[in-house]
Amino acid sequence: MTADMVARLQESADPSVRVAVAYSRHATPETRDRLLALVEAEDAAGSDDAAVALRWSPYKPNWLRDASLAERLTYLDCPHAVFRRILAASRDLPEEAWQRLDNDPDVSVRRAAAHRPDTPPQVLLRLLRAHGERSHVRPPLVDHPNFPRQELRDFADDPNPAVRFLALKDPGLPATELRRFKEAAESFLRAGAARHPNVSADLLEQLLADPVPQVAEAAAANPVLSQARMERILVEAGL
Repeated sequence: MTADMVARLQESADPSVRVAVAYSRHATPETRDRLLALVEAEDAAGSDDAAVALRWSPYKPNWLRDASLAERLTYLDCPHAVFRRILAASRDLPEEAWQRLDNDPDVSVRRAAAHRPDTPPQVLLRLLRAHGERSHVRPPLVDHPNFPRQELRDFADDPNPAVRFLALKDPGLPATELRRFKEAAESFLRAGAARHPNVSADLLEQLLADPVPQVAEAAAANPVLSQARMERILVEAGL
């Protein structure tokens, strides 16, 4: 993209075009800041087009992945999180860069950095305690080889439901702890308890009567349920 093309495209009325230009390798930092500030202002004013351009644009600065280490490191101070997030997907950064990314003000940057192979256990634990897991991100951070899985049980007392849910990732979570999840206001916590391998037969029976279908279905699918009870469920359903 030539300088003339950048100059012409940045005047577009379409916020998606302006965001794409801002993410281009050929945009200067000053041009990038100005374009993104304009779209952010439009977003703040209620523009749906600006919101889509900022949050769901297919255009990302993916060229940064292939840049030299020296060039990538210049983006540690970039004010736009999308550039720092792509930088955090690197695997060859020096330790001081990882320390900064692990403490980035944007949680999505910290999550990206935490997926590197040698993330310290305390970094993973701190991130999950603060924010829980992102269900659509694979692999989950709780499955990271360095994550201290012996700490999972302590998450059962966390007031944040997203963090509390991680306790259910402990296959050895006692049945007494699982019983507490039955009273949770959030149906995904009750469904998690219904799927757990340590759930007791009597707790499963209670979860089968849950008013939320997904919870009852999770309980009905748990192998802990006796064959006779499974057959009775099928008969009652007319199957």
